[in-house]
Amino acid sequence: MRRIALYISIVLMAVGCSQEPLGEQHSGEVSIEYLRTFADHSSQCIKSDMWIKGCVVLNDKRGESYKSFVLYDGTAGIEVKLDVESVERIVPLGSEVTMRCEGLYIGREGERIVLGAKPTGEYVVDRIAEVEVANRLSVSSCDASKYMSESMAIADLCMAHVSRFVRIERVSIVDEQAGLAWCDCSATDEPFASSMRYFTDGCDTLTVATLNRCHYATETIPVDVVTLVGVVDSYDGAPVLRLSDRRASLSQ
Repeated sequence: MRRIALYISIVLMAVGCSQEPLGEQHSGEVSIEYLRTFADHSSQCIKSDMWIKGCVVLNDKRGESYKSFVLYDGTAGIEVKLDVESVERIVPLGSEVTMRCEGLYIGREGERIVLGAKPTGEYVVDRIAEVEVANRLSVSSCDASKYMSESMAIADLCMAHVSRFVRIERVSIVDEQAGLAWCDCSATDEPFASSMRYFTDGCDTLTVATLNRCHYATETIPVDVVTLVGVVDSYDGAPVLRLSDRRASLSQ
């Protein structure tokens, strides 16, 4: 009985601590989907020599994000925090990035999984200092066919898709918002507040969230049937789309 009790205790300890030594589980290249499984609402340090590789599918090229980019490898996406003023200058949209993760921290901000430096305040990760970026990232041109956006129907979008790179085809702006600009901009707006725009496929409605600092904030939304390409995010407990560089293209 003592031997059985000891065995059970060892098993329980192993299960309870399985995510603590995060970096000791794997070394070498891992998928983003695998890396995401270790994130929770606390900070987890990556302790072994692991790296991820993927395509930059969202950054600040047109103002869609702030001091961060989303890396996507076909299995999942993850948001990487950088303490730089122009992320596009360092990791251009559409480039392929290999990122060394040892010594970084991973955590969860709401439904988003974020990767960054050791936290020093209230957030689960801090931004990676610009002086450290060169030691962390290897950037090269990307074969566009290697990291295609996933075609999805509005009805299929859910919170499990946050940070995925998706394509929503044959949608149009709802009648109530026809003629509006992408953002509600005024002198009193908060600099990073989001505006919500709603697109429909005739049955279901998709929420598109755009930052008021984006470069096309004052452009009028097309009333044609379009394809929207971007990264799934969450707002108020529901999935929304953050547009990538191709914010709207005419559907065939």
